[in-house]
Amino acid sequence: MPAPDGGPPGKMGGASKIFRNASALLSGKAAGGVLSLAYLAIAARALGPKDMGYLAIASAYALTVAGLVRFQSWQAIIRFGTPMVEAGGGDDLRALLRYTIRLDFFSAAAGVLIALAFVGVAARVLDWPDEALPLLFLYCFAVPFVIAATPTGILRLFDRFKLLGWQMLASPVIRFVGAIAALASGAGLAVFVAIWMFSSVFDGVVVWWLGWRELKRRGLAPKLFGRAAGPAPRAWLDFMLKSNATSIFDMARNGLPTLIVGGALGSAASGYLQLATNLTNLIAHPSNMLSHATLPELTKIAVGDGRRKMLGVALRTMGIGLAAAAPLVIAFALLSKTMVTLVGGADFAPAAIVLALMAAAQLPRISSIVLESASLSIGRAGLAMAAQGVSAFAQIASLFLLMPHFGAAAAPMSLVLGYLVMIAVHFFRLRRAAPG
Repeated sequence: MPAPDGGPPGKMGGASKIFRNASALLSGKAAGGVLSLAYLAIAARALGPKDMGYLAIASAYALTVAGLVRFQSWQAIIRFGTPMVEAGGGDDLRALLRYTIRLDFFSAAAGVLIALAFVGVAARVLDWPDEALPLLFLYCFAVPFVIAATPTGILRLFDRFKLLGWQMLASPVIRFVGAIAALASGAGLAVFVAIWMFSSVFDGVVVWWLGWRELKRRGLAPKLFGRAAGPAPRAWLDFMLKSNATSIFDMARNGLPTLIVGGALGSAASGYLQLATNLTNLIAHPSNMLSHATLPELTKIAVGDGRRKMLGVALRTMGIGLAAAAPLVIAFALLSKTMVTLVGGADFAPAAIVLALMAAAQLPRISSIVLESASLSIGRAGLAMAAQGVSAFAQIASLFLLMPHFGAAAAPMSLVLGYLVMIAVHFFRLRRAAPG
C-alpha cells in the first residue's frame, strides 16, 4: 500500500509510524482542544454548576444510547480491509463497506427509537425538572450523527489521518462560536443544548461526506441498495458483535458515570465531573489520537511481520506514550484548583480533586488503549470484549461503593481501577498469543 504522502511504504518503524499518524490527527485536535476549553469556560460561567450538569447529562444520555447500539464497524474495516487492500481486492472491500454502512444506518435508526423510548425514564432517574425534559427529547436526534463508524474506518484505512484531524475541528468550532453568541444574548440552558446538539449533527455529516468522497476518489464506492453479490462472511458479523459488546462496556466506563453521579449526587456533581473531563482532554486527546492511529498500523505489522513483532511495537508505543503524558499529569495535579477556578469560576472549586484524579487516570488509559488495539489487530475481539466487560463491572461496582465516601471524586477513582483491571487481562492473554 502506498504511504499516505505518496512515498514508498515501510521507511519507518511501526512505533514511529503510529506517532506520525497520531500527530497528524493532533494537527486539528490541538486547535479543537483550545476551543473546547474556551467554550467550556463560557458555558460554565453562563450556566453555573447545576445547569452545566444538565447540559452534561443530556450529552451523556445521547452518547450512552449511541454506545449501546453502535457497531464498531471501523474496526472491522481495519481488520478485514487491510489485507484486502494489500491484495488489491477492490470487490471484496466494496462488499465489506456495503455491509458496514448498512449496519451503521440500522444502528442510527435503532438509536433514535431507543433514545426516545427511554427519555422519560431517564429524566425521572436523573431528576431533570419538567421544563428541561424537552431538551432531552431534542438531544435524542443527535444520536444518528454520533454513529459514524464506517467513514472514520475508511479514512484510517487509507492513512488519511491529517484529514481526520481537521475534521475533528467541526464540533469545537460550532460550540465555540455558538457559546459566544449565547453568552452575548443572555441565553440559557435550552440554547446551549441546541448548540451542542447541532455541533454533533454537523460533525457527523462532515465525516460521512469525507469518507464517501475518499471512496469515490478511489473508485471503491459500493452500491448500497439491491441484492448483494453473495452472502457476507460470518467472520464479519462475529467480529462486529464482539467489538460492539466491547463498545458497550467502554460506554459504561465513560458515559454512565456522569449519569450515575448526576442521579445520586445531583446535577452540580455532574457539572464538576464534566469540567474535570473537559480539562483533562488536553491529555486525553493525544491518547485518543494514539488509539485511532495504533490499530491500523499494528494490524499491518501483525499481517506482514507476525504477532511477536506487533506486540514489541505495541509495548514501545505504550512506553513512549506514558513518558510523554507523565509530566502533564503531574502538572494537572499541582495546578488543579487554579485550573478549575480559572475556567469555571469559584463555584467549581470542589472539582479540583476530581480534575487531579481524572488526570492520573489518563496513564492507565494510555496503556489500555494500546493493548486493546494489539488484541484487535490479531482478531482477538473476544479478548477485547472480555477485558472491557470485566473492567466495566469493576469500575461501576467500585463507583457505587466509593460515592458515599468520596462524592464526585469516586468517578475518576473507579475509572483508574477499571483501567488497571483491563490492562491485566490484556497483558497476560497477549503474552500467550504473541509467539504465534
